[in-house]
Amino acid sequence: MDANSFTIGRFKAQANKFSGIISKSLSVPKQKLVKQLVYGIQASKDVKLSNISRALQEAIPLIKTEDRLSRNLDDEDFTNCINEQILRLGDDKITDAMVIAIDPGDIMKPYAKAMEKLCGIWDGSEGDKAKVIIYARLQQPTLSITK
Repeated sequence: MDANSFTIGRFKAQANKFSGIISKSLSVPKQKLVKQLVYGIQASKDVKLSNISRALQEAIPLIKTEDRLSRNLDDEDFTNCINEQILRLGDDKITDAMVIAIDPGDIMKPYAKAMEKLCGIWDGSEGDKAKVIIYARLQQPTLSITK
């Protein structure tokens, strides 16, 4: 076993552990989907299904893997379930004394002319005006997750 395969095995173990934690309230097929998506996104460094399918390196045609991932993603929305688990994981790490700073300059839309919620800001790192989209409304977070 060379160092590269050891690193890959360790990465897969960490991805499996994380995906198991965030998808534990889902059905077994959905848990498998989340596991494959987490691994595929990390391995391919992309969120497109075709690249995730390539990263999975299954012994079936690429289009079949892509169709299966697409079909399983389409039939049910499990965003809330995963968000609750991620909130639960970070619950004890966030205190009332913490300040969460968001830099809207990191989500610039330099070529946008007219979009909903598009506004101008001063980008200090570039020293120029920038266009950004502000989606979030800041409020006091409430965590109602039971441990």
